[in-house]
Amino acid sequence: MRNKTLKLLVLFQLLLGLPLFANTSELKVAIANDAPPYVADNAKSGLEVEIIQQALPGYSIKFLQMGWGDIQNAIKNGIADAETNVYEHGETGGHFFSKKYVGFVNYAISRKSEDIKIDNVNDLVGHHVIAWKGAHLDLGPEFERLFSPGGAGSKNYVEIQDSRDQVRDFWQNEDSIAIIDKSIFAHFSMKQGRSMDEVDTHKVFLPVSKFKMAFKDEKTRDEFNKGLARLCSIGEYAKLLRKHGISEKANICE
Repeated sequence: MRNKTLKLLVLFQLLLGLPLFANTSELKVAIANDAPPYVADNAKSGLEVEIIQQALPGYSIKFLQMGWGDIQNAIKNGIADAETNVYEHGETGGHFFSKKYVGFVNYAISRKSEDIKIDNVNDLVGHHVIAWKGAHLDLGPEFERLFSPGGAGSKNYVEIQDSRDQVRDFWQNEDSIAIIDKSIFAHFSMKQGRSMDEVDTHKVFLPVSKFKMAFKDEKTRDEFNKGLARLCSIGEYAKLLRKHGISEKANICE
């Protein structure tokens, strides 16, 4: 009976494309502070957490939470073996970049009571615009032109490390526009006693921000890419999006 059970377990692992023998190596992964539904419960759950865990089943993954801007230096500073939410901006040396693994569906969000009209990216100029750290490089060439240091909209533009603080800044300041994933904004607004009925979400053709991971070594990067491809091929990635109530637009599977 024991041998039969072992054979069934091996067959099950082969069907799922999982390694037959676990590699118990610890992998330290720099990840953002809680921003449900992507990262939640002190990085114990959420879409990003589950993608990484399921793509690298042979590793004991330790998530290290930090601000968006700090993540980008976690490998260089010797803190982590991998970084989440990386967008290649010409970085070289000591980083092995994965394929895109997660997408954020961004909107421009304003107070309904202020009746702000936003039809294109240029309409954001002149308002207090709040985004995440590095967003001016992530949101397309027009946004980069307007909101990079010295750009026409840079005077009233801020980038904030933590999504919770980004939403708090929005509610504390009039004439504010948050550039943020709608699901994240809704979660933190509710925590602050606010409702989505109080805001307008503007479709200003901001791109879905799709990010890569960066790894310290090539082997782990390759294993992650293989695991990610498996999640796509068996439909598990789409299932995770539905589980967390995230738009299909965020699907990175080709």
